[in-house]
Amino acid sequence: MDTGLFPAERAFRAWMLVSALTFAFAVPFFLFGGVFIVPAVNFVSAHVCPLPLYPLPQDGMEGAFWRVLAVSMMAMLTWACWKIYRDVRLHADLTPIVLVSKCCSTSMYLALFASHHYLAYLVGALTDGPIFLVTWLLWFMARPADQYLDRREEDIIFAMGDALIPPDGAYETGFIALRTESLADLRRSLATLAPLSLFGLRLIIRVLNIAPILSGIGRHTLLKAPRAERPALLAGLESHRLWVFRWMTMTVKAILMIAFFNQPEASRAVGFDPEARIRP
Repeated sequence: MDTGLFPAERAFRAWMLVSALTFAFAVPFFLFGGVFIVPAVNFVSAHVCPLPLYPLPQDGMEGAFWRVLAVSMMAMLTWACWKIYRDVRLHADLTPIVLVSKCCSTSMYLALFASHHYLAYLVGALTDGPIFLVTWLLWFMARPADQYLDRREEDIIFAMGDALIPPDGAYETGFIALRTESLADLRRSLATLAPLSLFGLRLIIRVLNIAPILSGIGRHTLLKAPRAERPALLAGLESHRLWVFRWMTMTVKAILMIAFFNQPEASRAVGFDPEARIRP
């Protein structure tokens, strides 16, 4: 049941049902009709585009050996997608099975098409590629559920907060001391975002983690860099000549600072009385 699920989870769950039914249909289709797939693609290729034809055995059909492997993969994917559909939160960790399968097939089809230029390989890539992209996109959006950020994104936020507001820095209270409270406040802010905005912010956080490497100012990601080097990396990104690195850094820094200084302990650390009321 999808009762209590977030919209992103419901969309992902619906896609898993569609995927499970599609892969289940592919089991008998590949078993009994798989021999006709490549000849049909060759027929289209011969009449539509000037590409070489995929070489077939003398009888004009692919053998049963490879069809057995295809059927076994379809059965595995059917099971994984059905389990996720039945309980999207409990079994979402099965999603990488689908992603790895479709990523491998898509990349190999593209490599083979680039090497041999058979239309059959391109058809394979254009079939599995969109399945991979849609599955990854919906899974990425649904995975945090009511936490809004997944564990890795939280770690990136913690690393950045610790670098900007260290326990031995300018304030009496460091970010790590209030990480739980700040994260809870951050989640309340993220809950107000539209799904597309939340998706974009999560991508920014993840790209910011590898930004030191992309920008050329460091050899490590933000998480892999030694703790003592992180403030310099963030300062370098904040003053980088390319606006995109400055923009990403300031975006995440702004939401992080707001969440931190919204805590009473942090407010007192900068001399503000959280019990005070602003009068006109």
